[in-house]
Amino acid sequence: MFKQLFKIMKRKIYFSAALALLCCVSVTAQPRAAGEPQLLLKAATGLMSPVWSPDGSQIAVTGDNYAGIWVANADGSNLNCITTENGAGYKMIWNADGKSVTARTYQVENQRRMYSVKQINVATKAETTIVGATRNISGTPTLKNVKAAKLAAATAYETMVNDPVNATSKISGLAEFAGKMILNPALSPDGKKIAFQVPGNGAFVSDMNGDNAKSIGRGAYPSWMPDSRYLIVARGTDNGANYTASDLYCIDTVSGEATLLTENTDLIPMTHAVSPDGTKVAFENCADGCIYLLNLK
Repeated sequence: MFKQLFKIMKRKIYFSAALALLCCVSVTAQPRAAGEPQLLLKAATGLMSPVWSPDGSQIAVTGDNYAGIWVANADGSNLNCITTENGAGYKMIWNADGKSVTARTYQVENQRRMYSVKQINVATKAETTIVGATRNISGTPTLKNVKAAKLAAATAYETMVNDPVNATSKISGLAEFAGKMILNPALSPDGKKIAFQVPGNGAFVSDMNGDNAKSIGRGAYPSWMPDSRYLIVARGTDNGANYTASDLYCIDTVSGEATLLTENTDLIPMTHAVSPDGTKVAFENCADGCIYLLNLK
């Protein structure tokens, strides 16, 4: 009796352990492409820098030089321009309700840029000014909706966004990159890591305060997966004026393993964003100025 009971319990323990192992593997498995990229958004002007809404039901994009903002449904339908202001697309963010975006815009007065921070309703296009026209902006739209628990941890990130030229002199952990700019910083979803670019040195991941910067190889416009472990980066080549080729790679920030996502296409993917659920990546194609969608598995 006891022997039979022991055998049954033993089998259950083995089964539970095996199931836990399988679950662990599925959670940490390297994301890969599921099919070929598909055209998502096309407009009369070039589109770039997609940003997903919090629930993944909508996507916002901007135009060349970050001018204007367009919003569409996640399936590409109902593309609508909500503002044409200069700089509106740079580090724009969706507000938590998914009904509006916050953007930093600018206008030139007497050969000087005057910045404003505005909240724009995506349905009505109504604007609410948060910060009136000024030469100095304290903080960025990105940080205004960061949860309080993450705000203190984002100090180095804020410095990278607001002062890319001097970030290496203001963040002690980046002293090895002295004299270089810090580009395209991305705060991980858990608020514990920052991914960024250093011209001529490639892409890196650091702690939230800028310490322990770790190289992840060549890459541009890092975009985090929801698990805060994997990153999507673009690896392109150019002729000094334009990108001539590029591919998206998924990088494991722990092991450094890189997986090619855009194999055997004529596309030149560059700026990109991962959907909130991690099942899709939207990206700009430099070859035609359109936004494409790639499913992930």
